[in-house]
Amino acid sequence: MDTDLDRNAGMKVFTSRQGDIYLGNVGDGLQKAIRSLEPSLVFILADDDTAQHCVPLVESLADTAIPPIVIASGDQHKTIDSCETIWASLVESGADRESLILNVGGGMICDLGGFTASCYQRGIRFAHIPTSLLAMADAAMGGKTGVNFGGYKNYIGRFENPAFIWTDPTFLRTLPRQETLDGLAEIVKHAIIGSHGLWETISTFDSPESMEWYQLLELNIPVKLHISDADPFEKGRRKTLNFGHTIGHALESHFLHSTEPLSHGQAVTLGMLAETKLAHLTGLLGKEDFKSIIDLILRLLSPCEVTLPTIDALRPWLQGDKKKSGGSVGYSLPDSIGNCRWDIKVEETLVRESLDWVNQVRKG
Repeated sequence: MDTDLDRNAGMKVFTSRQGDIYLGNVGDGLQKAIRSLEPSLVFILADDDTAQHCVPLVESLADTAIPPIVIASGDQHKTIDSCETIWASLVESGADRESLILNVGGGMICDLGGFTASCYQRGIRFAHIPTSLLAMADAAMGGKTGVNFGGYKNYIGRFENPAFIWTDPTFLRTLPRQETLDGLAEIVKHAIIGSHGLWETISTFDSPESMEWYQLLELNIPVKLHISDADPFEKGRRKTLNFGHTIGHALESHFLHSTEPLSHGQAVTLGMLAETKLAHLTGLLGKEDFKSIIDLILRLLSPCEVTLPTIDALRPWLQGDKKKSGGSVGYSLPDSIGNCRWDIKVEETLVRESLDWVNQVRKG
C-alpha cells in the first residue's frame, strides 16, 4: 500500500490493491473521481438518515437526475428483501453494466450496496461514501459485502472491492454519541491487533469528544488496508480482524429482535472485553497488557450495561458463526498490544467464565 498527498485536491490518498481511498472533503474531488469512471448512469443508495443529511451534497457533485434509492435505517434491514427493492429500482431506471452505484451511508449501506451491485447483471461498479465513523474506520474497507440471513450476521455475501472510497470526516460533525463510540470501537480493535503506534495515540485522549478524527483515520486506514491487502479472502492473518466479533456477533444476533437491540459497536465492545479476558485466561495475554486494554475500553468506549446472556443462550449463535471451521469456532485473541493470533480453540468453560466476568467488571 502506498500513501501520498494529492496536492491538487488537498487531501490524503491511500492506494492499495482495493483501489484508492480518499481522505478529505468530498467537495475537493468527488466529482472528478466519479467522472474518471465514465459511468453511463449514476445511482445513489442511502438510508433514511443519510438521505436527509448527506445525500443532497453528494447528489449535487454526482450530477445525477435519478432519485436516490432509500432503504430504511437499521441493520435489521440489511436483508435479501432490501436487495430485491434495490434491484427493482435499478431495472426500472435502466441501469446497465456501465452504471455506478454510490453507497452513501454507514456500514449497513456499504455492505448492502456492495453486495447488491456485485450481483446485479453479474456485477456493476460501486463506490463507498461512508458517513459513519464505523464505516470510515472499518466497514467500507476490505471488500466484504453481504446481508444478514436467518438471524446470522453477514451470512450471505461476496468479496468485491469498490471502485473507490471517499472518506470525509466532516460527515461526523452531527453523528450521535453512540454512533461515534461504535466507530471508535473498531479503531481500538485495529490498534489492539495491529498497531502499537495507533494504540499510543488513542491512549493520549481522555474522551471521544476530545479526539481529532482526521488524525485517527489517517493512522487507522493503513492498519486495516495492510491486514486486508495481505489476505484478501480471509485465509490467515485477516482473521485477526475478527477480534471481538465472534462473541460480539453472537450478542448482536441474540439481541437483534429484542426490545433493545445492540448496535454493532456496542456488541463488539462487549465482545472485545470478553475475548480480552479469554486471551488472559488462556495464557496468551500478559497481566499488564490485559489491564491496559480493559482500562482503555472501559474509559473510552462506555460499554453498555446490558446483562450478557449465558453461554447456553449464545451457543446457537456461536455454533452458527460463519467463521467456524472443522466443527469448532476459532477465536482471534491478542497476545500483546499490537499483535494478535487467530484460530485459537477455547474451552466453553472459559467462554462462560469470560461472560460472567464482563457482567461483573462493569459493576465496578
